[in-house]
Amino acid sequence: MALLTVAGFLGSCSTTSQMMVPADVSGALEVIAATDRSPWSGALADETFTLGPYQVTDVDRDWDNSNSGTVSVAEFNFSSGKTEGGYAYRFGTPGGWMSGHCLTEAKGNSFSLGGVDFQSRVAKLSCICNHSGTEVARVILQADITAGYSGTVTASHQQYRIESINEREGGFGSGDPTGYRVDGNQPIGAVEVLNPGRIWLARNLEDPQRARLACTFAGLMLYLPPTD
Repeated sequence: MALLTVAGFLGSCSTTSQMMVPADVSGALEVIAATDRSPWSGALADETFTLGPYQVTDVDRDWDNSNSGTVSVAEFNFSSGKTEGGYAYRFGTPGGWMSGHCLTEAKGNSFSLGGVDFQSRVAKLSCICNHSGTEVARVILQADITAGYSGTVTASHQQYRIESINEREGGFGSGDPTGYRVDGNQPIGAVEVLNPGRIWLARNLEDPQRARLACTFAGLMLYLPPTD
């Protein structure tokens, strides 16, 4: 992992274009834009930023099982044991602080998706958010040869489906996700992973549920793709 790099997600490192926001997301959900965010990420960068009432601080790019604190690698339930790219952060909310821990799992076999060879890329990304030592939210994303990236988000004992968005404003497609949307019976939330980034949250969610979803979204925004 590079010590200092332009922020991006799964290879998307543009700081000028934005995610194409689906109409049902923009029309139904409240948008919160990231502010005070540096375009730089990595061990030498200050990655603190604000998301409306939330604050992302203390990003640790060296987190792994040796200094995991309240979270261990085993809690991510990765079957292959080939883990890489662990990182941690603190997530401040009006109701207190959460801790976020994210880990990626490498894929053993090779396949191609959107012109990208996933043999040396992430097969699974998972983030866990804890409050006072108790898990309150988790996102699991899996690379799929036909469906891009998809998985589940669990927050406050509610589980939703998460799927990648690949389009940019102007109708341009991308081989890499520009963001993700979360759905139950209706849109629940979304996150743009292009720096500086935005999140969307359903207006009818209770404050604790909103904060827990936002914590997992922060983890996705902080992800840095592996370097070959």
